[in-house]
Amino acid sequence: EEQVAEIWNARFKLGSVPIFYSPYLQLPVGDKRRSGFLIPNAKYSTKNGVEFYLPYYWNIAPNFDATLTPHYMSKRGGVMWENEFRYLTKAGTGLIEFDYLPSDKIYQDDHSGDSNSRRWLFYWNHSGVVDQVWRFNADYTKVSDPDYFNDFSSKYGSSTDGYATQKLSAGYANQNFDATVSTKQFQVFNRDSSNAYSAEPQLDVNYYQNDVGPFDTHLYGQAVHFVNSNSRMPEATRVHFEPTINLPLSNGWGSINTEAKLLATHYQQSNLDDYNAANGTDYKDSVNRVMPQFKVDGKMVFERDMQENYTQTLEPRMQYLYIPYRDQSKIGSYDSTLLQSDYSGLFRDRTYSGLDRIASANQVSTGVTSRVYDAAAVERFNISVGQIYYFTEARTGDDNINWENNDTRGSLVWAGDTYWRIADDWGLRGGIQYDTRLDNVATGSGTVEYRRDENRLVQLNYRYASPEYIQATLPSYSTAKQYKDGISQVGMTASWPIVDRWAVVGAYYYDTNTRKSANQMLGVQYSSCCYAIRVGYERKINGWDNSSSESKYDNTFGFNIELRGLSSNYGLGTQQMLRSNILPYQSSL
Repeated sequence: EEQVAEIWNARFKLGSVPIFYSPYLQLPVGDKRRSGFLIPNAKYSTKNGVEFYLPYYWNIAPNFDATLTPHYMSKRGGVMWENEFRYLTKAGTGLIEFDYLPSDKIYQDDHSGDSNSRRWLFYWNHSGVVDQVWRFNADYTKVSDPDYFNDFSSKYGSSTDGYATQKLSAGYANQNFDATVSTKQFQVFNRDSSNAYSAEPQLDVNYYQNDVGPFDTHLYGQAVHFVNSNSRMPEATRVHFEPTINLPLSNGWGSINTEAKLLATHYQQSNLDDYNAANGTDYKDSVNRVMPQFKVDGKMVFERDMQENYTQTLEPRMQYLYIPYRDQSKIGSYDSTLLQSDYSGLFRDRTYSGLDRIASANQVSTGVTSRVYDAAAVERFNISVGQIYYFTEARTGDDNINWENNDTRGSLVWAGDTYWRIADDWGLRGGIQYDTRLDNVATGSGTVEYRRDENRLVQLNYRYASPEYIQATLPSYSTAKQYKDGISQVGMTASWPIVDRWAVVGAYYYDTNTRKSANQMLGVQYSSCCYAIRVGYERKINGWDNSSSESKYDNTFGFNIELRGLSSNYGLGTQQMLRSNILPYQSSL
């Protein structure tokens, strides 16, 4: 009835070698949830010393449960309490995590000027719909200090994150109308530069009315107040109105969409005098910006039969975009950065995210995609290549944008993507972007994968981003010394059973700029019907040492035992080991 097996004086052995003993264990034999202690975990890392976890699962109610985990770390000098609570109600589903370490010995030694050595994390994720029209969402992460994710492993952030997001929203939506009120804040982890704008609050409104004769219409409005975490930075209230009218035409082999819209924005800015004097800017208290936009986007699809029941398509695309120039040097940049571009990005309306920088445009984007399908309509191959040709320079009037100082015209941005499923178990994927405004290859990536099944795979990949591209698209990272030469990493991920019940997982990434390894992981698992034993080693970058101008590394040795229910069928667990890696595997097939 309880669907549980009790085990007294449990012993686990590898051959004749005992590796684990427990005076009492419970093993599930069904699907019934039950409160009780879960299997403890242990590992050793250079930053935390010996670590020991003893999770307790609390089945509070059919729609509520919690997992309470004391996490002992010998070098930290205490126990971190990790508390996860899940709920399912009529108002929605959610998860709340609160981790708390009362006192951190290492943090206290490293930050002697900080009298508070308490470390904590709070995470809340919620998604809910009430009465089919009201929507409530939360994606909220906050930590005690900028070094938290460097010091502790967490599902809710990593050492490579530059910030944590705290977003709450409530909205109403019906067939043609939706409105959302939200607040968004950022906790920046860069101690040298903590400037970050928060939207407190933001209102977004959309109204759609299609089939107005041959036209579709859309009205978009936004009102937002920006506040910076640095009191010396400007504040602003922005009100934006954007009506759009479309004329879509299509048939079986092509489509053309003609669109016209008006971009009307008002800024009310404050706290400007000291900022203008210190930075040489000329931001104004009140600024209005009105600019029309016109776009024509045409696509065609041609097909031809090939041998062995394969079908090839040829899909040319051309888009003309016109936006007149408006000087935006009187406006601060509150939520605008250069957008990352791949092939699909060639056909965007905007060069920048947000609304503060809308570049002028008199340009034609052209591209072509070719696909190959097999007899079962499975896509086996595609390749896309395209460019943007600028008749006039794209400008915003902001002198801080380096390439606007040059009169750049012609074919400035090239991008290409490809995918090739060579066979059912072989795949290749890659992409490249060249930007003449940056005068280099901006980004590039490539992946080759062999995957026989979920336990047998080998993946090789390469990723590249130029330092100029990082500075333009990710300004919060541009000052970090570890990115001064850009990103150039080659890596391999592999998973393979070696003998019956045994599997090995490994990952290795090498930084070609520094000529040093970036991340390494090796895991070995023994799996049976009733339990699994994992042993792992991981070496990963965990911050930057300013004194030596080199990356800091953390070495972790892990040991894990998993008891399995007698009523379930388990595989070798290689996918779980891959997902636990700091550079998680993502299939290219």
